Amino acid sequence: MYLNGLMMKNLLLFTALIAALSGSAQRIHGYAKAKIAGQEAFQLKDSTEVYAERSERGFTVRKRVWVLNSSLSKGLIMPGSALFNERGEAIGQTLGADVPLSGAQPSTERKLRKHQVGTIEGEVRATHLQSGSWPEEALADLVNAKRSRPFWEDAEVFFRSYGFAELEAGDLPEALAEGDFKAFLLVRRDASNQANPRFRILVVTRGESAIQSIILEGGPLELPKFKLTESASFGTVMHAQKPTPAFKEALEELAYRHMPLTSN
Repeated sequence: MYLNGLMMKNLLLFTALIAALSGSAQRIHGYAKAKIAGQEAFQLKDSTEVYAERSERGFTVRKRVWVLNSSLSKGLIMPGSALFNERGEAIGQTLGADVPLSGAQPSTERKLRKHQVGTIEGEVRATHLQSGSWPEEALADLVNAKRSRPFWEDAEVFFRSYGFAELEAGDLPEALAEGDFKAFLLVRRDASNQANPRFRILVVTRGESAIQSIILEGGPLELPKFKLTESASFGTVMHAQKPTPAFKEALEELAYRHMPLTSN
């Protein structure tokens, strides 16, 4: 197990890693139209990053946006209003329904002083999200792929593209550091694309030769070549080879280091 002191140290490490992480959000496919209560409410440009969760109708998507003060009426974005990102670039517009701007507050961005910033939410079909934008799906593709070149050439591209951060050897559990293992962390992000102090995926590799184990916040991936899948209180652990007891304990410690101190 782990000590509170170790957790505090690693939460500080986590804070330092945030700047190195790109988003782990999903991306819109095409100019998807999101619905609210069954009515088309807003449209986002192709490849716009969104926070997505599965729902009964497909996926609930949320996006942090900036809108002109003149586009708002009693907390609602009026139909036909432009939606902007933090750089002042138009990324979409509202359609035939009023769209609530949750958590609305005046913008502090210099170029967007006449704007309010908040989060919009709507429903889209699965086909409105780019399939390759799910890191779990891309990780399964990486593991299952037949390749004629070194594994690390593909792995480096994957870790960089999906915003994983490599943990320093000195911050790994002893059994991992002494075994020359590497560990890569992808954190969970919220609807505003802000990082939370909890892992989404942890990948442990045997140096630069192959993936040894994967720790997932959610359920298992389809990995036919992996030898063992285990459920844990923090999610799912999958092993390419049967682990030793010391290695399993090190993975458990690694997972708990990257979880909040409380459930709040």
